[in-house]
Amino acid sequence: MGQQEEINVTLFSTYVVLVKAGKPIGPRDLMRSAHLSSPSVAYRNLQRLIDLGYATKDDYGNYVMKRKVALRGYVWVGRRLVPRFVLFGLVFVAVLIAEIAVLVPHLFLGSPVEESFWLLTMVTVISASIFLFEGLRFRRKPRRKLQYMV
Repeated sequence: MGQQEEINVTLFSTYVVLVKAGKPIGPRDLMRSAHLSSPSVAYRNLQRLIDLGYATKDDYGNYVMKRKVALRGYVWVGRRLVPRFVLFGLVFVAVLIAEIAVLVPHLFLGSPVEESFWLLTMVTVISASIFLFEGLRFRRKPRRKLQYMV
């Protein structure tokens, strides 16, 4: 069972930039990419990531990600951090596409479509919309503290 800890938003953005870079990066480049106020803030966050065991410093003074952290509410897709709600929404969109694929031949052939199928399609549309909306809202609105699993 993993231990849960909290990190602040600036440490989180530092970590995400380090992962997305995929190569060694210096404090000034990190400061610009993560929109931090100064190189000292970037350096402090990088030191904290080293202390936590998620980053390492190379011989040239640059920093590189050591391992990925599983962040609560997010999923890593390659080097991209995606809110889980967006993935759930995409699953419902895929189901909706399948439902439409079944519905279209019925509409062209003029055969009747049961009311329960229309209800199912409406529930799928509503579910996909809610999950995608929440996922986008979750992505845009950073929290003061984020939890990650160790």
